[in-house]
Amino acid sequence: MIKIQTENFSVSAEIDKLTKDKAMIGGVVSFIGTVRDYTENDDVTALILEHYPGMTESELQKIEAAARARFEVEEIAVIHRVGRLKPSQNIVLVVAASRHRSAAFDACRYVIDHLKVHATFWKKEVLKTGEEKWIHSCPGCEAAASQWSSDEEVKHTHAVDDTKTPDSPKTSTSNHNHTHKSSHHNHGSHQSAWSGLQVGILTMSDSRTMAQDKSGDAIEGEIRSLGATLAAREIIADEKTAISDLLISWSDEKNLNVILTTGGTGPGPRDVTPEATRAVCNIELPGFSEHIRTEGLKQVRSALLTRGVSAFRGQTLIVNLPGSTRGALHSLQSIADLIPHALRMTRGGGH
Repeated sequence: MIKIQTENFSVSAEIDKLTKDKAMIGGVVSFIGTVRDYTENDDVTALILEHYPGMTESELQKIEAAARARFEVEEIAVIHRVGRLKPSQNIVLVVAASRHRSAAFDACRYVIDHLKVHATFWKKEVLKTGEEKWIHSCPGCEAAASQWSSDEEVKHTHAVDDTKTPDSPKTSTSNHNHTHKSSHHNHGSHQSAWSGLQVGILTMSDSRTMAQDKSGDAIEGEIRSLGATLAAREIIADEKTAISDLLISWSDEKNLNVILTTGGTGPGPRDVTPEATRAVCNIELPGFSEHIRTEGLKQVRSALLTRGVSAFRGQTLIVNLPGSTRGALHSLQSIADLIPHALRMTRGGGH
């Protein structure tokens, strides 16, 4: 089911409609996208969404059909709003229902990953200053969608009625054969899934508490969505020695795969994260940091002021991200697909 509308939707009502009288459904997974209230240097007062009538619906139907063909789902619903929306209001709802939870989780993520890249929507932020800015696709969206095209896909052999249309519920027979393999990329296709990686998040702030650490929260949400495990998270003051000591501890004692820092990368007198990182690392990756700045410039010119570095301490990759919530998330998404490949290389793997 595909809907594009201006009015809000009720998540519970849509799930009820989707699952009514379908006793075979054992798992329902939903994703809700909402309007964020921040941008790099100003607050967002509204988000204006436009679409291409007819074409957008067709693209969404193709994504739905592909998800139905790929996963053992009974029902899929996609509702996307257009028009002028305020912060915290709903934008998009994706619901997948299946006999077993695994297929519902996979189908829901597959649909939203592809929707963000292939569906024709245009978004414009309205700032409190009155300025309006078109939003470009996030750099992590292409990586998220591309992971599903790996040669190591979830393969299904279904004995089903070939006359079913994409919008028809799938019927189950006793002949279902499932061969489940990893949907992660191999190194040739820029793996973006972080399954199995142990990650630490370190926030540099003289005043922030964990309850106020929005950039840390955003990074944690992103690494969890990529399949990684959060192994450590702390907030410490902008002190070079303290930062270096913690990086050494997490690398050498906790044996983390990745440490993501946020904050302390600007030109201010208390911004010492790059110096603390370089002091304990042996191999720098200047390309990562250059790419982060390049992608940041597409959002805000102040990205030129960030001095963050990316470097290895032994086999632990440390990446300095900006302190702002959007800047940290945007920066991480811009390089997320290459991090597993970099880790493989430092362990002796090839390109």
